[in-house]
Amino acid sequence: PAWAPLHRLQRGDLLHVGPMDAQAVPVQHPAMRTSAEGGSASMACRLTKEDTVHWYKQLPGEPPKRILYVSGKKPTFDDGTDEKKYQVRKHASEPHYSLTIDYVTQRDAGTYYCTLSTVSGYYYEVFGSGTKLIVSGNSKPENSEILQTKHKDQLLYVCLIENFYPEVIRVQWVDGADKEVTKNVVKGDVWKSTNDKYSVSTWLTLPVNMTNKNYFCKYDHESQENFKLPIQGIYCFFIIYLFSFYILLCLFLSFFFFFIV
Repeated sequence: PAWAPLHRLQRGDLLHVGPMDAQAVPVQHPAMRTSAEGGSASMACRLTKEDTVHWYKQLPGEPPKRILYVSGKKPTFDDGTDEKKYQVRKHASEPHYSLTIDYVTQRDAGTYYCTLSTVSGYYYEVFGSGTKLIVSGNSKPENSEILQTKHKDQLLYVCLIENFYPEVIRVQWVDGADKEVTKNVVKGDVWKSTNDKYSVSTWLTLPVNMTNKNYFCKYDHESQENFKLPIQGIYCFFIIYLFSFYILLCLFLSFFFFFIV
């Protein structure tokens, strides 16, 4: 049935509400939320009228377990120790609620449902679609590399660092003495890439004839500190230049001895 007594509901039935009751279904957003350990995560629930709202947490393969309910302004917790963990806020004039989970840990991962309770011969609770909370620990970059291109008498180096979490990262160009290089450096903004991870890039421009120094792209992140990527292009270019000069010299000497001598 579309509606059933709460004590008879099975896990699959909790989300089954018929078309005639569609307007009564709580609207939840977002459908998924990602949070780093130690941070906080918020989710919203919108009702069509003022009523008692309940918040449940469900783990895979288990029935939902109620955390709290709100009737009026102050929430009532099923477990008193959760009062410091969860915060519930209500819009001043609309039946809109938000649930915030503080000091997130891996144990907080799961799907959170807000429900609307009603009584019509039986006690019912209508469940929203739920918000799935994914808790991420720090994740080191999946890829980091230096790309090179030549333009006239300059070499452009792009340091690309991809797919790390969280988004806070410090990227620098440094020389062989680990001193930061700021001249001819452009730092890009961090952008969101895939799977709620982040990427960043930075540019360094050098004259082609600078072959007497080492340069590195260095980054510091929660997952990996003081990591350096060396620039190889300067020396490679110099070696290629010397090799080309050697070939031309050999050709010239062969020509000279063959035709002149």
